[in-house]
Amino acid sequence: MTISAPNAATRTAAASDAATTGPRPRWPRTAGLLIVAGGALLTAATAIEITADVATESGPAIAFYVLFLTSTLAHVAAMVPLALGRGDGQGAVGASLVGKVALLGFGALFLANQSMYLVTAYLLPTAALTDGAMAFLVAMSAVQGVALLVGGTVIVRAGILRGGARWAVLALALVGFALGVVLTVSTIEALSNAMYFVSTGAQIIAGLVISRSTVAGAK
Repeated sequence: MTISAPNAATRTAAASDAATTGPRPRWPRTAGLLIVAGGALLTAATAIEITADVATESGPAIAFYVLFLTSTLAHVAAMVPLALGRGDGQGAVGASLVGKVALLGFGALFLANQSMYLVTAYLLPTAALTDGAMAFLVAMSAVQGVALLVGGTVIVRAGILRGGARWAVLALALVGFALGVVLTVSTIEALSNAMYFVSTGAQIIAGLVISRSTVAGAK
């Protein structure tokens, strides 16, 4: 039995695709779903914070603390498979040490910054922060953003994640910077609140895209 030229061309194209794109492994799904969970939980926590008096009402306060801390842990956990893959050190940044340090560093800084927010805003709201302490917190937030930006850039350059997932983390970093600018310069509360939800919505979308991504095959 002979194979016609069109069929041969189709099989050649399919073989080429298989050589460059691997199956859908578990680590992008794990990382993506953790980011989705973190974004959804943070959306709920933000809604409670905006609509209820978390500082004085125990019910909303407990719900906010649980949702906020759980969302933080989910985002931090998502950085591990993104940076290290299935444990073989070959995640979304490939073999890049800079990318691994950036993603894992972002996770550590994000945990520290979110924890400090809870302490200064709600647990010890009357504690006076010195100018040096304030400058330190601002610097930590800036470094956190830079770390995610570097990690996202390395992911794009590595090309391990395919399609929109390749750009998802970089997009989250840019949305984070936009949120920071709005919170810094805007005096309109409604705009600041809207940007919080833009940020958490972007997290959910990015997580869904990453969770459905295939990865580049071995070259």
